[in-house]
Amino acid sequence: PGMVVSIDPDRVGKLRIATKAYDRTVAGIISGADGVAPGLVLGQKGTVADGEHPIANVGRVWCYVDADAGGPVTPGDLLTTSITPGHAMKVSDHSISGGAILGKAMSRLESGKGLVLVLVTLQ
Repeated sequence: PGMVVSIDPDRVGKLRIATKAYDRTVAGIISGADGVAPGLVLGQKGTVADGEHPIANVGRVWCYVDADAGGPVTPGDLLTTSITPGHAMKVSDHSISGGAILGKAMSRLESGKGLVLVLVTLQ
């Protein structure tokens, strides 16, 4: 829970931990970090629409962020994928962020790695 995931281009319907900055295949955040349970889970057992983990692609969830990768995070900052596996970072280059935005930070992280509350709005 809290890890950022992207679409796996090698396995139809599957996701993988995000590992590159500004990844346009970003799919969401694994729900459940810091005690926030999924509000609604969509899927269909036995099909490619089924998954091992609930993925937030809308709503508020805690997400692992690397503030050393993109700079200090403050509420309202746009977040994208980071080279740190499973972590987000603050968007610093808006010219390449289209299609790679996870959402907006709702809490702070001055430095290092930690959990940030995110309003997930994939863009």
